[in-house]
Amino acid sequence: MNTLDLNKTNELSIGAIFTPQNLANFAIKEFNLFDKWINGATIFDPTMGEGNLLEAFINLGFRKGINPKELPIQNLYGVELNSKYYNNFLNKIQKQYNLILPQNNFINKDIFFLHKEFSFDIIFGNPPWQNFVDLPDLYKQKIKSQFFKYDLIGNSQDLLLGGSRIDLAALVIQKTIEQNLKKNGEAIFFMPLSLLLNDGANKYFRTYKVNSTPYLISKIFDFNDTNAFDGVATRYGLVHFLRDKKQTFPIPYSRCENKKWINYFAKPMFHFTDPLSIFSDLEINPLESFEPITLKKDSVPRQGINTCGANDIFFFDTYEEIDELTCLVANKTIKKTPLPKKYLFPLATSINFREEKKNPLKWALLPYNSNGKVLELTQILKEQKLAEFLFNHKIILQNRKGLMLNALISRGNWWSLLGVGAYNFYPYKIIWEAYGKTKFCPQIFQKDWQANQSLQAFIPLKSLNEAEKILELLLDKRIENYLLSLKMEGTMNWAQPGKIKKFLAFENETLSLF
Repeated sequence: MNTLDLNKTNELSIGAIFTPQNLANFAIKEFNLFDKWINGATIFDPTMGEGNLLEAFINLGFRKGINPKELPIQNLYGVELNSKYYNNFLNKIQKQYNLILPQNNFINKDIFFLHKEFSFDIIFGNPPWQNFVDLPDLYKQKIKSQFFKYDLIGNSQDLLLGGSRIDLAALVIQKTIEQNLKKNGEAIFFMPLSLLLNDGANKYFRTYKVNSTPYLISKIFDFNDTNAFDGVATRYGLVHFLRDKKQTFPIPYSRCENKKWINYFAKPMFHFTDPLSIFSDLEINPLESFEPITLKKDSVPRQGINTCGANDIFFFDTYEEIDELTCLVANKTIKKTPLPKKYLFPLATSINFREEKKNPLKWALLPYNSNGKVLELTQILKEQKLAEFLFNHKIILQNRKGLMLNALISRGNWWSLLGVGAYNFYPYKIIWEAYGKTKFCPQIFQKDWQANQSLQAFIPLKSLNEAEKILELLLDKRIENYLLSLKMEGTMNWAQPGKIKKFLAFENETLSLF
């Protein structure tokens, strides 16, 4: 859904993941929320959906033998944007418990644009799990200012660059802690753990404050292998916040492993706003006495090639030489097509990391000069086969999405990719895999090999001697131990260049451990 009639905002369903009752009950029990409610605490769900979290209080009272009409339902409050979900909740409570909730307590509005703000003792929510970049376009424009208002954006470019990946859940949490939580109140949120464990856009969330209002994360539950939210691949957890307290470390961190809760501790290893590392023993410091690896500035870690959804146009499974200048390439959607050899490069796959002598199994088309600049139209038109191929797919390439890519397309370079520069044409690359990997095993790839975005990242280098030296230093077991401490092994997390950049120093820079 890329367009939106703002007059029909209450029909939106953004990142709706309804909380199962067993998880609601788990949170209520863990933080003693039922007794606090019975004793007069007000409970507020800012994005209540069909009200599963609030219903859990009523249901628990019913199971305890309390007459539903004697429960303090006047202390339950909620806001929901979607009218259908809102009405379903009110009707459900009336039908199942014969209760008519005080309608003044429940508002069918956008939590970010209430006419009047109210504050509560406890916030208990499961905010939408959706990135800013994936929101409907008009709603993006409507909500963009809120990221500035609630202290989630460092500068105006962040929403155009990496900041576009910040999760809407972060905004709900920031807004409601500042505006809707009483002084020294507590908030309990089911939330994507990427906000705490990933680099990039989420670092502003990890300032542990909203403008001048500090908050403390006092406990984290990582649901890990529970599959509690059916069909959800996002890493998620339950997090407890205390308003008006400054963050301290370590944070108690419980992780579900093989149906058992294992207790750990969480803290950042480099800087205050860095992703949390997870340890079983606070005495262990995986980076103790680590000396930074010194590199030239042009060898900064990079992600691989990003086709922005056009893999079938730029990546190929077969390659046959026709003559010194031309080859035939094909994949599952494109039949054998002649293209100039000088624009085709071997693309690293998982099999190549298991080979001593690396044989290409995939190839990437890069319509770029060796200095990393995209080909001009005049250059493309001189290459008849390349021009014919690209113009045959012009509509698809022009319709790709992404703010950075669209800036290139608007300048007429609709054949552009992301993640391509002079570094792609360095004679040596140290490439490492991410997805599905539980060990950090970087390898040297020579000549024209390219890395695949999200699956791999790399360091570009100009000499074999330098590459061998840097590889030996990267194989220091302490680096792998740090990556494992993030508890994100097997995901695409390790392909984020910032993970390895923390171990590097460029020219006169130095590594600073937290």
